Amino acid sequence: MSEKEVHSARGSAIDMQWLPKLNLLLTMVLAVMGLWLNYSSQQQRQSLESFQAEVAASKDEREERASREQLRFQLFDKVTLSLREGNAEHVAATRTLVESLLSTMDPAEVELRIGLLRSLAMRAPEQQRDAMNQALSQEEAFRLYHEELREKAVLWSKEAEGNLENLSAYRLDMFYCSGDAASPFKAKAEGFARQMEGKVKAVKVRELAPSINASPGYGVIQTEIRFEDASEAAVAKQLQQALSAEPAPPVPLRQVRTNTPLYLSVFVCG
Repeated sequence: MSEKEVHSARGSAIDMQWLPKLNLLLTMVLAVMGLWLNYSSQQQRQSLESFQAEVAASKDEREERASREQLRFQLFDKVTLSLREGNAEHVAATRTLVESLLSTMDPAEVELRIGLLRSLAMRAPEQQRDAMNQALSQEEAFRLYHEELREKAVLWSKEAEGNLENLSAYRLDMFYCSGDAASPFKAKAEGFARQMEGKVKAVKVRELAPSINASPGYGVIQTEIRFEDASEAAVAKQLQQALSAEPAPPVPLRQVRTNTPLYLSVFVCG
């Protein structure tokens, strides 16, 4: 065999040795590329879905704002008509609409709500005026309470880290439903407050006026514990256990959309 043939044979042998390794390398490279393309595709799809969700949420928010704005104009027209008419039935019906449709928590709507109710009270027949002025005083007090609560929430948020599951770090408000007739709700709320003294950072008993309870987000007809973020669910259950007595069923829990860390509210209305 010539020298040329020997070199050719050796080259073929080396090629045969490296070919499986090269195939394996190519296979690994293609697999990695496939994984990357799949990951990249998933990321793009997730980004697209997230973007679409944000657009949909923004659209929903815009539509909700527009709907609320239209509602405010309609209520303003209703009040204007009632002021012109001046009869007791019309004023009472318009007052009910204002109290049940305008928020007591949204700052923009609170001012309009109180302004419309004040206008109705000034023009209301004498037999309705005292009750409407009393409701106005309760509305003003509740507005101030919410302003104070929002200011304190900024400070409480700094205390929240590491304390969200610690009941002793929380403030409690015990709201009781009031009305014309004497009811046991205040006494029950005061009893709850006594139970929690020394177990929480602070506890207060507060009246929930009928006009406030008629507003959006309330409508309470039972005794219930309200908490906000899902991270507060555990401590809300601790409060539930503390307030629930055998053999009565446990006090219901209800999650709401507000932002006051280290704060829970109890409503006694049933």
